[in-house]
Amino acid sequence: MNENILITGGSGGIGSAIISEISDSRFMNLDLRSRQQLFENETFYSIDLTSEEQIHNFNNTTSIETITGYIHCAGFGGPFLTLDEVDESLWKKVFDININSAYLILKKLLPIWKKKSYGRFLAIASSQSIVGAKLSVPYSSSKHALVGFVKSIADEWGEFGITSNAISPGYIQTQMGIQESEKNGHLEEVLFKTPSKKIGSPEDIAKVAKLLMSRETTYVNGANWTVDGGITSI
Repeated sequence: MNENILITGGSGGIGSAIISEISDSRFMNLDLRSRQQLFENETFYSIDLTSEEQIHNFNNTTSIETITGYIHCAGFGGPFLTLDEVDESLWKKVFDININSAYLILKKLLPIWKKKSYGRFLAIASSQSIVGAKLSVPYSSSKHALVGFVKSIADEWGEFGITSNAISPGYIQTQMGIQESEKNGHLEEVLFKTPSKKIGSPEDIAKVAKLLMSRETTYVNGANWTVDGGITSI
């Protein structure tokens, strides 16, 4: 691919798998914390995605003109609470990380891509962008909004050689994913409901991401690819 790709949340399980899978491209990883060991094709930037000031500073001081692709992988769910227990600061934090930061970054990149007649935007959404989720109203709402954002960008910028797509993972073996469910016996219920009868891996998401970020993938636009073992299809 030999592209320059910006990724948010690249230090997490899925983000790390994507950087590893697309090993022939350079990555700018925007995350709060770095992994202990960086990949050879990765440059790390410590950025709090809830801070508009830090994002604006990155946009204005970094050579973003070289970026040809953006993967918004950052995600935050917060604790499991009913809506009446969710305070305004938690609601804002979820939306700042899950979608508002994507808006602030992509807003700067789209005019650059229009001039190049090329760009790739990919958002890592969630199976909860398709179905509702009790005790996760902020997270599910933000992921629904993220998919709407992806589809609208596809419609607005598709004629300029820019594609905008989403991947909606199901239960994935990451710190944020299924491991939380193992604590309360939810894992067995998830496996029972999933037609594939297994939990996904970060690599399952990374392989689809590589396809959608390719220059050869020109006619996939505005799509939300579910990678969830079929749990949202039944």
